[in-house]
Amino acid sequence: MRFVFCVILGIGLLLPALVKASPGGETTYSQSEDQNVSGVPLKTEEIPEVALFKEGANEIMFMTGGLFSTASGNGRYPFDEIPTLTYWGWMLTTPDKGGIFRGNLEVLVGLYASAIIKGFGSTVVGPQISIRYNFVQPNSRFIPFVEGGLGFVFTDAYTVKTQSMIGQAIEFTPQLGGGCRYMLDTHWSFNFEILFHHMSNADMASRNIGVNELGGLIGFSYLLGRPH
Repeated sequence: MRFVFCVILGIGLLLPALVKASPGGETTYSQSEDQNVSGVPLKTEEIPEVALFKEGANEIMFMTGGLFSTASGNGRYPFDEIPTLTYWGWMLTTPDKGGIFRGNLEVLVGLYASAIIKGFGSTVVGPQISIRYNFVQPNSRFIPFVEGGLGFVFTDAYTVKTQSMIGQAIEFTPQLGGGCRYMLDTHWSFNFEILFHHMSNADMASRNIGVNELGGLIGFSYLLGRPH
């Protein structure tokens, strides 16, 4: 229920911005020598909504939401968080082919900072790095993505000796996610993501049952640079 409330509240707050930024009609692109059969230029750098998804472009991203433990019993206790993630993104490739898998690779370097709202301890914070694949279609403002990443965090949860899930101050955090962004204009996008997040210490400590969490994130990105 807490996750559902967070998502509904976030969408309610951001809906006016989406409505205001949505175009009043279909975008018309000028004719060029490099076109596909629908008349839409294939080269990403010629398309306003996705012009900055090209090699060397950067973005700043801010995401927040809720992560909730997926199991209990056998030594596992509820462990829920409200994380905020701040990323710097760097486009590694430029979309250059057609088809449903047309897209590019992006590396994201960021800071994970979270308040523990249920369970033990109070804080989780640390750096992380992720590789994302953006499915960039030249005639769509919607850009789905999948990603995987790894990081490490500092947490005070290990100080609670009556649990065996978190055994030391430094824990490792592999994660997998997928979602979609909607381009509000050439630079701004609204993002939504479903994220699986794991936390454990690779048996570096005697207590290492670990934490598995699933949840959702929403936020904004700003793509840097000039479209052309």
